[in-house]
Amino acid sequence: MKASKNVQTIEFEQATSYRRLGARAIDLLLAWFILLIPSVALAMGVGTLVAWGDKELASNIGEGLFIPLFIVLIVAYDTVLHRLFGKTVGKMLLGMRVVDANGEKLSWGRCITRAIVLYVSGFCIAALTVMTMSVFGWIFIGGLKRYRRFPQDSLSKSFVVLESKGQLKKAETVAGAPGIALVGPAADLERLRSQGLISEDEYERKRKEIRK
Repeated sequence: MKASKNVQTIEFEQATSYRRLGARAIDLLLAWFILLIPSVALAMGVGTLVAWGDKELASNIGEGLFIPLFIVLIVAYDTVLHRLFGKTVGKMLLGMRVVDANGEKLSWGRCITRAIVLYVSGFCIAALTVMTMSVFGWIFIGGLKRYRRFPQDSLSKSFVVLESKGQLKKAETVAGAPGIALVGPAADLERLRSQGLISEDEYERKRKEIRK
């Protein structure tokens, strides 16, 4: 029996949540050092053109444009690198790649969607963490599953998978049973469950369908 079409099946090994957070931290650190100066220069340049001859007004406009321009550049950073290489610098260093359900690179549209949702959701989480004096942050970290699909993954229909020496790593074993390789619908179902891609209710329902 074939798996239901509404389930995105992926045969590659998923990256863990904490590994992904580590890659994101690297990307944000790099973005701060690499994109900071271009953002300031561009903001001040626009301010100077808009308020020609008025240095105070130009400075105020530049300060107001700095953060939006920085956000635009960091979204562009994610979008371009994911589209061209399937990974950002952080993912390159930690051996990960973003792919669709077939293991291919995402389209421009999906890359843009993924980057926007990533930073919008990240900003909301950061804001809630600050407003609740880190309580929300601890709840978020505490509830983080080993394998988890974040909002940007679901909306862009993408997966963050592991790679080794430029090749995607196949998910050949079932979690908790090293060395046991399964094939067929049952194997796909177990892989989806072990990598956190389907809920327990969906897992039980499909297991019953396969047994029929």
